[in-house]
Amino acid sequence: RPPEPGQSVVLTIDETIQYIAERELGAVLEQSRALAGTVIVLDPFTGEVLAMASSPTFNPNRYSEVPRADVLRNRAIADSYEPGSTFKIVTLAAALEEDLTDPEELIDCQMGSIVIAGHTIRDHKPFGLLSVSQILQYSSDVGAIKLAMRVGNQRFYRYWRTFGFGSPTGIELPGEAAGLTKPPERWSKISIGAMAMGQEVGVTPLQLAVAASVVANGGWWVPPHILREKAPSVPPGE
Repeated sequence: RPPEPGQSVVLTIDETIQYIAERELGAVLEQSRALAGTVIVLDPFTGEVLAMASSPTFNPNRYSEVPRADVLRNRAIADSYEPGSTFKIVTLAAALEEDLTDPEELIDCQMGSIVIAGHTIRDHKPFGLLSVSQILQYSSDVGAIKLAMRVGNQRFYRYWRTFGFGSPTGIELPGEAAGLTKPPERWSKISIGAMAMGQEVGVTPLQLAVAASVVANGGWWVPPHILREKAPSVPPGE
């Protein structure tokens, strides 16, 4: 079958930012000896993807030389992982939005230890009194857990979903994952403590970048996109 002309597309990718993202990703992977990684640079106001880099990668001009199938995967949208402390922006946003606290309120972080349903969860270092702002600044697990418990299971879950976790973002790329979430009726007694600090939940790197953008742009969930323009197909012979 003879080939047919395709469509011309203009991407949102910025060539310079993409180069820097790939360069820095390679440097970090070499330094940390990690097996894989990804970088996303997103405009929080427009949703434009300015850079999206994944490693290991491949040369599309030498497709037959790809060493293994997983190299073809776009980790920025296809991989789900536990986000850890980066998820605390959702925890604190929920508590603030529900007027359950304010940035200056002092929270007793109990010198870095809290017990939930018989399980002890410890901070990375002992903290006493911290303001809510400092809980985020110093990444206190105990402080985040206390705020999540104020929010409660149902409301906390609703905020995850509002931030876009558990659903594909809809970016114009194939293979996007939805992430891993579970409704409160399937939580254990310690789930809210774990989830407050980014455990027991799976997110894609793109989902997390979009969620951070909600905070950066003043509260709007803006769908990410990588396609700026698409010209119509040109009929053969024209």
